Amino acid sequence: MFSEEIKNNSVLQWSLGSLIFCYFIVFMGWQSMGSTATTALDELTYVCPPYFQACEIFYFLEALPFGYSQNIFYMGLFLILTWSTYLIAKRAWRAVQISLLPIWLWHSLNVLFFTDMRAGNYEYYLIVFGFILLCLPHKEFFLKLSLVIFYVLSTMAKLHPSWIEGSYFSALKTGLPIFPDWSIPLFTNLVIMAEMLGSWFLLSNKPKVQKIAFWFFVVFHLYSGILVGYRYPATVLPFLIILFGPWYRYTPVPRSKKSLWGWGLILILFALQISPKLIPGDEKLTLEGNKYGLYMFEANHQCFSDITINYNAPKLPTKQTTTNANARNRCDPYQTWFRLQNICKHDSSVVSIGWRQNHSINGGPFYKIVDTDNACLLTYKAYSHNPWIQTADTAPITGYPVKNFYR
Repeated sequence: MFSEEIKNNSVLQWSLGSLIFCYFIVFMGWQSMGSTATTALDELTYVCPPYFQACEIFYFLEALPFGYSQNIFYMGLFLILTWSTYLIAKRAWRAVQISLLPIWLWHSLNVLFFTDMRAGNYEYYLIVFGFILLCLPHKEFFLKLSLVIFYVLSTMAKLHPSWIEGSYFSALKTGLPIFPDWSIPLFTNLVIMAEMLGSWFLLSNKPKVQKIAFWFFVVFHLYSGILVGYRYPATVLPFLIILFGPWYRYTPVPRSKKSLWGWGLILILFALQISPKLIPGDEKLTLEGNKYGLYMFEANHQCFSDITINYNAPKLPTKQTTTNANARNRCDPYQTWFRLQNICKHDSSVVSIGWRQNHSINGGPFYKIVDTDNACLLTYKAYSHNPWIQTADTAPITGYPVKNFYR
């Protein structure tokens, strides 16, 4: 596990430093979040992943303003990361790996099992990069390959009118940043082709070709920061520069038995990305299996819901109407279903909950994808289609959206 590869490899040493940098950014945000705090249990605001709907058994921290335990815990992680930085300066590579294991484990468990609210592309990148650096042999090769594979896999989420026709951005009031509307399909398809095919040239042994690919992706990530903020480029760009920038050297494909662990990881990534395609319906509309692979910018979403909570007499029903024109809000029916299930289970005065959800993607029509008189009776299957979520083939059209906002 604790390989000697890092000892004489400056690329891996800098990669460890980049991993620590990314964890500092992640935990800075998580320290103030209450999505996995015990208060979320009391307020019934937590959401577990579809494949592990009992995640609340792991909650033990309390966030401000209700308690200090979460802040204390994350300052403990801060000390570990600071200590790891000191160990890098001392070139104690084995100790660095050991100190980062609990950091990697805490981050991975949060993303994969503790909540459905933290699954993002940049989190998956960190899980894979950390696993390779801390646990796998042939680290440099599989770090490089995994970054290229992430580019390739992201195109599987983009093979949709959202990107092929450019409707994600053409449905926005502000369009694509900097560029005119007529150019949107040109640039969205350029990104698809670059990620699907051009990313492989990052691994090339031909310096000019390799550098062209490298600089394309540097510019791409700097531009993407206009849309997604610092988190994504701050996670990917340091690794891109370290692995494929000035220190780049061609790394031969490993063929030893030890490399099977790395190849197995790559196969798992492909399997996870393909899995949503096996569920009937448009995953962009139903969101079923959407987070099992990369999904950033998968569609431009708009939605509105009507929820009626019926109580035992004499308590009158309460009605809630929610709307969202944020293009990046996924309007995931699973998350709403999970919160409604919590109300059904924990409020004995609730008789039934009526729920209607309307969803539009890429400026298309609003489809009534959920229409039930009692959400309390519904169950959610994580790996197959849920009949109560309608697809575009069966759901009635309830209207048409206007152009919306990116945020």
